[in-house]
Amino acid sequence: MKTIQVDEPFAVFSDVHGNLPALEAILADIERRRVARTFCLGDLVGYGPSPNEVALLVRDRGIPCLMGNYDQGIGFETGDCGCVYKTDEQRAEGAVSLDWTQRVASDEVKAYLRTLEDHFVLHTPSGEILAVHGSPRRINEYLFEDRPASAMERMARDYQYPAILFGHTHVPYARRVGGAVFVNVGSAGRPKDGDWRVCYALVGPARLGESEGFVELVRVPYDHERLLADMATTPLITSFSAPSGPYEG
Repeated sequence: MKTIQVDEPFAVFSDVHGNLPALEAILADIERRRVARTFCLGDLVGYGPSPNEVALLVRDRGIPCLMGNYDQGIGFETGDCGCVYKTDEQRAEGAVSLDWTQRVASDEVKAYLRTLEDHFVLHTPSGEILAVHGSPRRINEYLFEDRPASAMERMARDYQYPAILFGHTHVPYARRVGGAVFVNVGSAGRPKDGDWRVCYALVGPARLGESEGFVELVRVPYDHERLLADMATTPLITSFSAPSGPYEG
C-alpha cells in the first residue's frame, strides 16, 4: 500500500482498457482544467486495441496507477482476467480479448503492470482517502450503486476512511453510506451506463466530509471512429458504446 500526500484538487480515472483515443481525450480535459495531480485506479489493458500504448502513456506521464484485475492477469500471465461474464456473448468477447492481449502486450508493458500497487492511501488536509480498483476487500469485487446499504455500512466500518475511490464496474456514482463517501469514478475507456462518453472524477480533498462538492463526475467525448479503425486491425470483437451523432473533437 502506497501513501501519497495530496493537498490540492486532483483527477482520478480507471478502466481505460486499451482505448487510446479515450485516454488521450481525458488527459487533455484534465490538462485544460489545470488539475495538478492525476491518479489511475487500474485496468489499463484488455478489450481495447492499444494495450501497450495506453500502459506506456500512463507510465511515461508519471501517473500513479493501481493494478486492476486485468493488469494482474496480463502482467503475471495467469491466463485469467478475474472477470465475471453473464452471457455467452460476453464470454466470447472476453476469451478473444484475453488471448489477444496476452499475445500482443510487450514484455516491457507486462513488467510495468507487475509493479503496480494494490491500494493507495491519499493523505489530505481533511483526512485520508482510500483508493482501490474493485473494493477494499478484493481487486475484482463489483461495488454497484444498488449494493444494500447494510453491506456498504459494514465495509465503511471495516475500512474506516471518510472516502473510498474505486472503479471496476464501469458505472460511475457517488454515494454516502455509514459515514463514508463511496465514489465509483466510472470508466475512462469502456463505460457501461448507456452514455458513450468516457468518465473520470475531479476530487476536492478540502471538501472531504461535506455532503456536496467533494467529487464531480466528468464525462468526456472522444474519437470513437478512430477507436473503431484501430479495432479493425485486430481480431477483437469487443463492443464499445457508440455516440448518437458525429464526433466533435
